[in-house]
Amino acid sequence: MWPFGRFARLAYLIMKDKLIDEIRDIFSQSTSWLKLEVEYAKFTVAEKFTLLMATLIIGAVCFLLGFAVLLMLTFAGVELFKLILSPPLAYCAMAGVVCVLLVLIYLLRRPLLLNPIAKFITRIFFTPKD
Repeated sequence: MWPFGRFARLAYLIMKDKLIDEIRDIFSQSTSWLKLEVEYAKFTVAEKFTLLMATLIIGAVCFLLGFAVLLMLTFAGVELFKLILSPPLAYCAMAGVVCVLLVLIYLLRRPLLLNPIAKFITRIFFTPKD
């Protein structure tokens, strides 16, 4: 039996009801907090995906424009080589220059392409904003 009688049992029941209500309240608050965290994560992913896609689109446009410029510079180089070589040799010489440039880009692909792209993606996804 209860050592202090009815008063102790009544106090115990009231405290038990308060404890159950507080546990329910804590559970409700934690579920709402978790929902807010999920929403925040969705918005963060959407923001970072948008930034990444915009960068990829700008990069693709720059690549296409750069290719057009390279094509025009190649024809200008052919015309320059035609001044000292025959036209077939001028085209071959310009093809050789383009091949040398491609080999250089391939050999320097890590510092020119891979490292900047890796740094950019790391900065987007893993560096928190202040």
